[in-house]
Amino acid sequence: MRNFECFRAMAHLLEQLGDERFAALINSANTGKVKELCDALVKSGLHTEVTIEGRTYDILGFLREGETSVVGHEMVTRAKGMSAHLGQDDGEHILKYQDQIPASLRGKVVFVFTDWRRPGSSELVYCVYWNGDRWVRDWLLLDDRWHGHVRVLRRK
Repeated sequence: MRNFECFRAMAHLLEQLGDERFAALINSANTGKVKELCDALVKSGLHTEVTIEGRTYDILGFLREGETSVVGHEMVTRAKGMSAHLGQDDGEHILKYQDQIPASLRGKVVFVFTDWRRPGSSELVYCVYWNGDRWVRDWLLLDDRWHGHVRVLRRK
């Protein structure tokens, strides 16, 4: 966000919230609470279900309360516990019909298909993410830390 846009947004917030609420919002002592509020707003704005060419999926997070990331192997374990460990068939399906993925998810989520591993390297899993003009695929390393924008899918 450019400085001008940032100042305009802050002026709008001040106008909408009033002096007392705005002061509480920008008070550095409240940073943790403001972050929690923003996280909740972001989560509430994301779809929790999507239907793509006749297949309906639940969109699930894998982090637990207070976590910001986990190692990929733990993410896989949690995905399996939620029956959200999809493979190549679903990954290819979603990428093929990517025009049906809601625009509101662009740049906000990475879909991981935990049962689709790169041939010759079981440490790499298939992911689909928005690259600015379309959804693309990549192989990501399970030894890395996986954050809250990553989602697993469970077919209904």
